[in-house]
Amino acid sequence: MSVKTLAATAALLLSIPFPSHGQNVPLDEGAFRLYVHGQRAGREEFSIRRVGAGDQERIILRGTVSLELPSGRINLAPAAEAASGNLEVSAYQIKVSGTETTDIFVSLSGRRYLARIVSSRGEELREFRAGPGSLLLDDDVAHHHHLLTPFLESASPVSLTVLTPRAQSQVRVTLALVGREEVRVGQDLRQARRFRLDGGEGPRDIWFDHQGRILRIEIPSRGYVAERESLG
Repeated sequence: MSVKTLAATAALLLSIPFPSHGQNVPLDEGAFRLYVHGQRAGREEFSIRRVGAGDQERIILRGTVSLELPSGRINLAPAAEAASGNLEVSAYQIKVSGTETTDIFVSLSGRRYLARIVSSRGEELREFRAGPGSLLLDDDVAHHHHLLTPFLESASPVSLTVLTPRAQSQVRVTLALVGREEVRVGQDLRQARRFRLDGGEGPRDIWFDHQGRILRIEIPSRGYVAERESLG
C-alpha cells in the first residue's frame, strides 16, 4: 500500500456519510467528563455506529476530545473503522491540534498496521504488528475501549497487543475481570463489570454495563479519569 493510499484511506473516515435508515444502527453515543489528577480537565463526545449490510457491514467510531492540561490545550478528532465481528480496526485517523499539532493515519495491510505521522517535525512512517489479539487504543480517547467488548466474555484473562498511535508504541497487556460493582452515572447508580487492562504504563480499570457501554475509566499512572455523563 502506498503512502498516498494509506493517507487517503484513513482520511475518508472523517467524511464518511452514514448510510440510509436501516443500514445505520447506533450502538452507543454520549459524552464523558474528563479529569486529570482530580481536576476537571475537559470533555469527550463520541458516537459508535454499525453501518452497511452483509459483507459491507462495519463499525464506525468517531469522537471529539478537548483537554486543558498544565502544558496547554489539546483537541483531538479521532475516527476509526472496524470489522463488525471482532472489531479489528482497518483504518484510523486522528487530528491533534492546540499546543500539539499532528495528523496520524493508520491502515491495516495484512498482518501489519501502517502508520503515517505528520507533525511540525516532519513526516514519519512506522509499521506495527496486526492480527488476532491486536487492538488500537489511542491516548486520551475513552470511547476506544469499546473495542475491548469482543473479549469481555472470556472465562480467563486475555493477552492482547495494544497499539497507541499518538505514542507510536505497541505493548503486550492482559485483560481480566476484576468484579462487579455499582458505578454512578449522573444521578443514578448502575450495575457494572470492572475489567483491568494490565501492562504498558501500568494498570487501567474500565467499567462496562450489561450492554457493553463504557461507564468509567481510570488510569492511575496518569491521574486520568473518564466519567460517563448519562445513558440514553
